[in-house]
Amino acid sequence: MKDLFLKNKYYYSVIILFVIVEGIILYLITKDQFTLWVNTRWTLFLDKFFLIINNIGAVFFSVTTVILLWLLKGWRIALKAAICFFSVMLVTQFAKHLLFPGVPRPTLYFEENTLRLIEGVKQLSTESFPSGHTSAAFSLSTFFALFLPKKKWHWLLAVSALLVGYGHIYLSQHFITDVYAGMIVGVVVTSLVYFLYPKSWEKT
Repeated sequence: MKDLFLKNKYYYSVIILFVIVEGIILYLITKDQFTLWVNTRWTLFLDKFFLIINNIGAVFFSVTTVILLWLLKGWRIALKAAICFFSVMLVTQFAKHLLFPGVPRPTLYFEENTLRLIEGVKQLSTESFPSGHTSAAFSLSTFFALFLPKKKWHWLLAVSALLVGYGHIYLSQHFITDVYAGMIVGVVVTSLVYFLYPKSWEKT
């Protein structure tokens, strides 16, 4: 596992930075204060940008990724990706529905008309923790960081995944705590599955 980290130090270093910064934010202010801070800092460009990202859908993107890997790189690497993504989804859904059921999302947590909501975003009320879209985004970014060469540029994958998480705070779908947990689940579970994946499966 140590070798996996060292070979991908650029990616994991940025992830650690995200964990520290978000941890400091949560130490200094509450999740609702951060939500209100983000909610008041909007632009029409960001509305459209995060709406597009949200509409793509994490499940759709994950399935598409597996199919493309199968077509371009073969079924072995596609299977490895599928197991990583499915494992993250299982952990996320287990936490969301069994460990932390009914956790309110921002639209239920705050009084009506407190938040600026964006038209076209389907707002849910509960099962907020952890963020499924964020865990899926970081699962994808982690898998590609481990799989692709040119390691020093893989910090861009981490930034892209963070944008997905921030977008869900921006769209009032999740709190920073949900995104924080989703990031950790996506990175840790994907890294473990990637590391523990049987080497013999890659050669058969």
